[in-house]
Amino acid sequence: MLIKKMVIFVFVGVSFISANNAFSKGLSDIVDFAENEKAEKHKVLNYLFKQRMRTQLIARDALLISIDFNSTHYQKEILESANAFNENFFKFIKSTEEINQAKKLYPDFAKKVNDLNQTWLKFYESVKKISKNSKDKKSMEYIENNNLRLLDDISYIFTSFMNSYQSTDKLEASMAHIKSVLFDQVGKPRLYINEIVKDKLSIEENIHKEKSEEDIKDDILKMDKLMNALKNGDKELELSGTEDRAILEKLAISQKLWEEAKKLLIQKKLTKSERETLIAKNNLFLKAQTEVVKLIRLSNDN
Repeated sequence: MLIKKMVIFVFVGVSFISANNAFSKGLSDIVDFAENEKAEKHKVLNYLFKQRMRTQLIARDALLISIDFNSTHYQKEILESANAFNENFFKFIKSTEEINQAKKLYPDFAKKVNDLNQTWLKFYESVKKISKNSKDKKSMEYIENNNLRLLDDISYIFTSFMNSYQSTDKLEASMAHIKSVLFDQVGKPRLYINEIVKDKLSIEENIHKEKSEEDIKDDILKMDKLMNALKNGDKELELSGTEDRAILEKLAISQKLWEEAKKLLIQKKLTKSERETLIAKNNLFLKAQTEVVKLIRLSNDN
């Protein structure tokens, strides 16, 4: 930022010796505005970035509470996740400039935000009730029946928001699209693993067993394909892969944790100890993949 200002002022000084202080200050204000605007866009994106993952983490924890699996711990964790979602969502709601920009490109954007708001308010109340009473069946049912609806709405909003910043210039728009796809895809493994572990636990408890068995097979295949694509690229997923050593090192950690979790996921039946190990691998993967997300975003931050 300081370097950018210096370059501008040197250019102004050489080209226009007679420039007055007001003119120089005007240039400084323009630079500040541009940088602040860019920072604000990133801030709003940050509000949305983890929300998809949190929807399925909350659903996973609700299931663990319902089967009385270390309920006290997960009652605390589910409320922490919901509080974080709520805080970030309403920070996003207040970003009227960004919402208006997305509305210009997507006529349904405002309705989706409103739909999400209505679903989330009931969802949040259900989580708060569960955090106090693990036997609240009505709240459990609401979370079970609406977590995918919540996920679909936040995914639409996330994608629309990313696309709303694309330039009208064809080359810039193409580069923005590549970046948008990358940012979208790199966040999905955290979402997938929460869904997959939730489905595995549902199978173990004979809850929606047939659907969960079908979903888990599809999601494991999606996860395998995406994890490979982030490293080696994939035409269908519009990913080019990476040769960045730091990113590859972090991806290797995520991949190892995923392979360890997958061994448990494909077992017919898990012991209590193995369930605990699976959930621990799930949580470690989330942390490891978050480091991948941070590095990829940083390396593409322009």
